Amino acid sequence: MPLKKKGKKKPKSAKRKDGDKLDTTPGVDGDPGTLIADGTTDLGKEGKKKKGKKKKAKLSKSEKALEKIEKATEKLKNQKEFYHNFIQEMDAWLVRNADKIVKMFKELDEDGECIITYDEFKSGMFDSGIALNDTQVHLLAKLLDRDNSGEIDYTEISKGLQYAKELEEIDREQEEAEKILTVLPKKSEKCPGCKMGIDEPYRNKNPKFIWLELRLVTFDRELRNHPAHLEVMVQSDATIYSILQLITMETGILSTKLSVFSDDSRSREAMLFPEATLQELGYEGDSYDDPQEVTLYYDYKVEFTECPILLCDHYLRDLADD
Repeated sequence: MPLKKKGKKKPKSAKRKDGDKLDTTPGVDGDPGTLIADGTTDLGKEGKKKKGKKKKAKLSKSEKALEKIEKATEKLKNQKEFYHNFIQEMDAWLVRNADKIVKMFKELDEDGECIITYDEFKSGMFDSGIALNDTQVHLLAKLLDRDNSGEIDYTEISKGLQYAKELEEIDREQEEAEKILTVLPKKSEKCPGCKMGIDEPYRNKNPKFIWLELRLVTFDRELRNHPAHLEVMVQSDATIYSILQLITMETGILSTKLSVFSDDSRSREAMLFPEATLQELGYEGDSYDDPQEVTLYYDYKVEFTECPILLCDHYLRDLADD
């Protein structure tokens, strides 16, 4: 019996009924061996095309300049000390020269909309003789543009940089609070001994600060600059007990009868309870740059405990009897 020639099996995509034509259009299920126009072979996968790399749109000269000055401005903002001083100085300068600046921009504002662009603002600032470079003036424009619209309402210049000061103040307070507060590392969720949960220390997210002057009552009037008089920055949620510890640490006083008073009378009514916080006592505090100034007084009683001289008096009495 003659052997039949083995023919190649047609792929399912190539099966057709009589009268149907095989669609060899590129990108449609076609013959795997079909050579398409770009010189490659169609693998029968619909929509498979070579992905080309997208070219980045070229920036214009003005766009490149804007991108460059934006980066330089961000570098200035990251310099914390410079940024803080810049806001303080520019706020004072704007408030001091507000009438002259507003009048200048009003004369240039033909539409009367009280709105100017960054470029118009920069030109006006340089005309006013302000001692800033391009990057610093751009930073000033961004600080005055509260909604980041690219335009400035020049009628708001009289308010200075109050909004920027508030934002910068919040950031500084949070940073200082993290430095002041001692946060214990969380080693485990449960105590290995009693298996009870371990809570992290309380952290005040919006602390208020007090510049506290602690005066030793005994030398308050006679010696105004006595080394026992202390000045320290504390938070308004600090307890009187923590202040007592601070006094002990700074002065070396080891008396257990150490007390803090609201005035120099040393009366029982003026004595402050150790469990109370300064805020609970009516001292609310303020920002870190402008803290509330509070004066409290402290005093202590000298204790003679286990003094070798006083404890040996019975030996001296025996010698006297002899």
